[in-house]
Order: sequence, then structure tokens, then C-alpha cells
Amino acid sequence: MVKLTAEMKEDIKSVGVLPLATATKSGVPNVVPIAILEIDDSDEKDDYINIMNNFFLKTLNNIKENPLVALYFWTPETVGCNQIKGEVVEITNKGSVYEDFAARVRPEKPDLPLIEVIRVKVTEVFDCQLGKEAGKKKL
Repeated sequence: MVKLTAEMKEDIKSVGVLPLATATKSGVPNVVPIAILEIDDSDEKDDYINIMNNFFLKTLNNIKENPLVALYFWTPETVGCNQIKGEVVEITNKGSVYEDFAARVRPEKPDLPLIEVIRVKVTEVFDCQLGKEAGKKKL
């Protein structure tokens, strides 16, 4: 059970672009910039990060082989430096999660294909700020 803090949610929104790390089943890494994402905190126990797939190739192949992913967020303006680990629990282009998200994105980004939503369940959060707390589990 992992719920992001209000501060973490604000930091994620303020960053703009977050790197998403994936890996093949054999461990070959891949990192892509993600700009279209949203936090879904409607579940009582867990938070989810919904990521819109517009151009994933290696990323999608990796997720299908190995659903474990990581995101990182930090800027000079954010309060902390955090790494989120999660598991992709759904890939969908149907239903309310996709339709609602696409409806919010489409007016601002009409040229994007909005292929599907990659739904990531947040499983852990680690500190990545310089200092003695670096690498320690926060949530």
C-alpha cells in the first residue's frame, strides 16, 4: 500500500517531464521522457500513475516483457528528489481510465495519437537527494 504525499504529487505536476525507466526481461535498460501523465489517487490504498502512450516502441515491448518501471522527479524548485518504483497493472485504450484521460489531453494536444494508457501502481518511493538519506526508502 503506497500513497504519495501531497508534496510529492505537487512536485510531479511541477516538473513537466519525467524520465520513465524500463528494462527487457534480460535487463537491457531503456529511458524515455514522459510529459503526459496524471496521478490517480482515487483508490483508498494505492496511488497510480497513468501515462499516455503516444510513441512507445522499446518502452512498450519492455513493459510487456517486464512490468516493473521507475520514474524520477527533481528540479531546483521541487522540495525533494524522489524515485518512484512501480508495476504496470494495465495497458488499455478502452474504458473510463482511458476515455477520461484522453478527453483531458486531446484539446491541448490534438496532433498526438493517444494510443493507450499505461497504468502504473506505485509500489515504493526512494529518496535521491544528496546526503545521508540518499537511496533510503521513503514509502
